[in-house]
Amino acid sequence: MLGRPAGPPLTRAVPTLRVTAPAGGDKPWTVRHGLARYTWAPRTLKAKATWEHITCPLGDALAWILQGTVRVHTAVNGTVWWTAPAYEKQALERARMEAEAEAADQETAAQRRREQTAAAERRRLAAEQRALDRQADREERQAELRRLAGFFQHTGFDPTTWDTFTQLVRSASGKTIVYGEQSPRYGNGLLVHARTRETDGGYTLAAVVCPDPHALTRWPENLDILVPDHTWLARIRTAASIPLRVAVLEPRTGRSTFARIHPAPGPAADRPG
Repeated sequence: MLGRPAGPPLTRAVPTLRVTAPAGGDKPWTVRHGLARYTWAPRTLKAKATWEHITCPLGDALAWILQGTVRVHTAVNGTVWWTAPAYEKQALERARMEAEAEAADQETAAQRRREQTAAAERRRLAAEQRALDRQADREERQAELRRLAGFFQHTGFDPTTWDTFTQLVRSASGKTIVYGEQSPRYGNGLLVHARTRETDGGYTLAAVVCPDPHALTRWPENLDILVPDHTWLARIRTAASIPLRVAVLEPRTGRSTFARIHPAPGPAADRPG
C-alpha cells in the first residue's frame, strides 16, 4: 500500500510502505518505513541484534516486492514489514540461539536447584544421624554407668566426673582403652585394658583404678594404679609395701601427675649389746 503515513492499526494489519513525496517533480518518491533489515554483527549472543527500517527509492522497493526479492515479515508484536529472506534467516538463527541459551540457563538453574535440594537432604540426614549417634552415645554411657554402679559405691568415686577421668586416662596413656570388671585379685579395683594405636591385636591389662590399698602387697611391676585425687594417693602411699607406679588424674582440675611410691623402711633392728 502506498500513500501518506498510515496510523499504527493499519501498519500492524498489512504490509505498508510509508513514502515521502519528492521536493521536485523529477526526483523519485522515497520509502521511509515498511522495508527493514536485520542487523547482527558479530553473530554471537553478546552482540546486539535489531531490526532497522531502511530508506530507498520507491521504484526499488516495488521492484523487490514484485520480483519476490523481499517478503512480508511479521514481528513478535504483530507489526509487519517487507524484508529479504536472508534477514529472516538471521533473525531465526538468533532466536534459536537465544532459545537454546535460555533452555541451557533453565537446565543449569534446575540442576542447581536439584543439587541444593540434594545437599539439603544430605544435611538433614547427617543431622538426623548425628542426633541418633548422640542418643546412642548417651544410652551407651548410661549403660556403662549402671554397670559401674558397684565400683562407684565401693570406692566412693564420683560418677559425675567419670567422663573427664576417662579422657585423662586416654590422654595420659596415648592408647585406646576399655574398662573391664572389678577384680578381687587386684583389690576390687576396676581393670583397664589398653591397645596401642599401631596395634591391630587385642587388649591387654594395663592399669587398675582405685584398688584397695591393703591389696598392694604383691602388685605386678608393669601394672599402673590410677586414682582421681591426692587423697587416694596418700592412702596408697601409706599402705604400700612394694614399689608402685601411681597416676593421679584429677577430673575436677584436669591435671595429671605421676608418682613412684617406695615403701617406707621398717623399724631398725636392735643392736646387740
